[in-house]
Amino acid sequence: MGQILKKNFISGMIGNLVFRNLNGKQIVQSHPRKFKQTKATKASGSEFRQCSSWARQLREGLFPFLIDQTDSYMYRRLTGQLYKALLSNTNLPKGGRTPLNADMKDLEGFEFNSHSPFKDYFIPKITTVLDTHRQLQVTIPELDLNTQVLFPSNVYHAELVVVAYATSFDHTATPVDASFILPLEKNAVIPQETVWTSPPIPEHYFMVVAAKLLFYTPNKFTGKNYLNSKTLNPASIMFCEGGGNKIGS
Repeated sequence: MGQILKKNFISGMIGNLVFRNLNGKQIVQSHPRKFKQTKATKASGSEFRQCSSWARQLREGLFPFLIDQTDSYMYRRLTGQLYKALLSNTNLPKGGRTPLNADMKDLEGFEFNSHSPFKDYFIPKITTVLDTHRQLQVTIPELDLNTQVLFPSNVYHAELVVVAYATSFDHTATPVDASFILPLEKNAVIPQETVWTSPPIPEHYFMVVAAKLLFYTPNKFTGKNYLNSKTLNPASIMFCEGGGNKIGS
């Protein structure tokens, strides 16, 4: 109901119009309509909120690997890519999809730092297979360090860091966190194929394998002066396994 105030100002609601006094001026606005959410809309909204939570837990688990050297919008991009991967599982109902029961392969290739994409610095393909013992077997092929790895100018040393991280997204459960480092030296003898095996992964865990390049210059006092930063930190997801994938696929 509208009321006439002093100086003939109207205050309140008449029909779908709202009258109010703002700094001595009569303001008229239309009353916003309320939209009823459907079950599908509510389910989609719930999925996106869950993806934000899952992405945050994944970032926290990978923090020692990322060491805060990502681009400024990585957290948004990761949530968006995780949500996109979840949506690709059209055979599962909205609101019932999780990384633990869905195929999350669309996360593979995600770049943690858009300023220095891993694929531009490391050309060979790193392959990963989850074997029948639920161990991740990571294979790095024989490398030609002069043509397949991009070193910054006047830098001749690097480390390829590979991390396997698995979680049930339950704070009471212990995640699996394992890694290895492969030294790389430009113009050195070409390394042979390298195979690394992770500890066993519990069932119903979501797992990723990520790789990054750490560049450094030798120092006789500190050993190594690492050069990575928020603009130079090639790091990417190489492998992703959710509940919707088959072992050994």
